[in-house]
Amino acid sequence: MSCVRDFRPSTNTVNTVFNVKGMAKMKEIYCSCGRIIGLDSAQVKLKLKLGKELECTECRNARIAKDIDELNDHFNGIIDDEF
Repeated sequence: MSCVRDFRPSTNTVNTVFNVKGMAKMKEIYCSCGRIIGLDSAQVKLKLKLGKELECTECRNARIAKDIDELNDHFNGIIDDEF
């Protein structure tokens, strides 16, 4: 099994810096999907302090899309029998 490495800075970072000095502030994070991504160290500290999960952009977008679909279903009266 090969490890997928995604060294692109995450698009949800507040301050993305592309110079060598700024790259020292980046932390490599292992996402649950298997990607290793670079996040700003200040963002990592803030997310951990808030109890949020560290995830790559693709996982974050998929989670948000799922949440939006669930809210739409709820407000449109579509009943889900999972419970």
